[in-house]
Amino acid sequence: MGRGIKLFKILGIQISLDYTWFIVFGLVAWSLAQGYFPLTLPGLSIMSYVLIGITSAILLFACVLIHELSHSYTSNKLGLDIKEIKLFIFGGVAQLTKEPDDPTTELKIAVAGPAASIALAGIFWILTQLVKTFYLYPIAAAIFEYLTTINIVLVIFNMIPGFPLDGGRVLRALWWKKTGDIHKATRVASLAGKGFSMLLILFGFMQIFFGNFVGGLWMVFIGMFLQQAAESSYSQLLVKKALEQIKIGDAMTRNVVVVTEDSTLATVVEKYFFGYHFVGFPVASDGRIVGMITLNNVRTIPKELWATTLVRDVLNRITPDIILSPEDNAMDALSRMISLDVGRILIMENGKLVGIITRRDIMKLMEFKVDLGV
Repeated sequence: MGRGIKLFKILGIQISLDYTWFIVFGLVAWSLAQGYFPLTLPGLSIMSYVLIGITSAILLFACVLIHELSHSYTSNKLGLDIKEIKLFIFGGVAQLTKEPDDPTTELKIAVAGPAASIALAGIFWILTQLVKTFYLYPIAAAIFEYLTTINIVLVIFNMIPGFPLDGGRVLRALWWKKTGDIHKATRVASLAGKGFSMLLILFGFMQIFFGNFVGGLWMVFIGMFLQQAAESSYSQLLVKKALEQIKIGDAMTRNVVVVTEDSTLATVVEKYFFGYHFVGFPVASDGRIVGMITLNNVRTIPKELWATTLVRDVLNRITPDIILSPEDNAMDALSRMISLDVGRILIMENGKLVGIITRRDIMKLMEFKVDLGV
């Protein structure tokens, strides 16, 4: 899944931090400690403001996480496979392995996040009123009030009708339902997203011009991020449509080199990895495919043990998940690879190995299609 730190799992979904998250966390905590809370709660010590800022920043990202978990939980309930949520510099993102198949599913997933943020805003508003009513814990009241406001801001920002924001997904779902064409719906939502991002960039430069350098710079960065995301979302749909029209049988490698499970790692490294320059090979036992051996498997064994270690001792045993048919499409293969975090899928027909397809095979095929304009 790329760079980052894996934290824990919630509802079977892996929660991770991208390294860029620490940048924005520090900036949020600093701005709250230096600006917001000294105005809201005057007269406290510097250390108190720092602790309040750090606590509020942690709770803010907990709210962002709950927002994304709502999307992911709804997605999984509706049949999509969300395995990871990654918090990064601009918030959080759920790692989708496939897009919704119908507009109703898209709409339900899109509104789940904002609904969670509205619920959080309501909870924190009630907590604020309770604490203020009984004149208790003014620091807690200030934190709850901030979290009420920030969740409302998250809802308003996310519901702007521009892809890939939640509001853009709602727009796409409604347009898709009206026209029956996801291609046109995505194009409309992406154009709306690009338009909003340009306005955000323009407003950011105006803020910089009038003296709000940090706030304006953040708006410019967020606008640029949204513009790139809107463009890539539409491009991804075009790629998806193209891959769905390609049968695996037309893209796979047919002359598959197979390793026997009783070979030593020394033999496999010398004759197969160095000889064929592939990073993985199917493994056979008595003529039946039983697993895969990859460079990663070999790296786990010290070199001095390669001559005595057999392939069967380190291979990855095959499961039905890493097997497809020649009649399946290339998008099925790519989605399966992303979902399982593997680099290759075995292609079998009537119980026999007929080919293998890798991410590189798919990417090369798409590159050729783009170059030839087909």
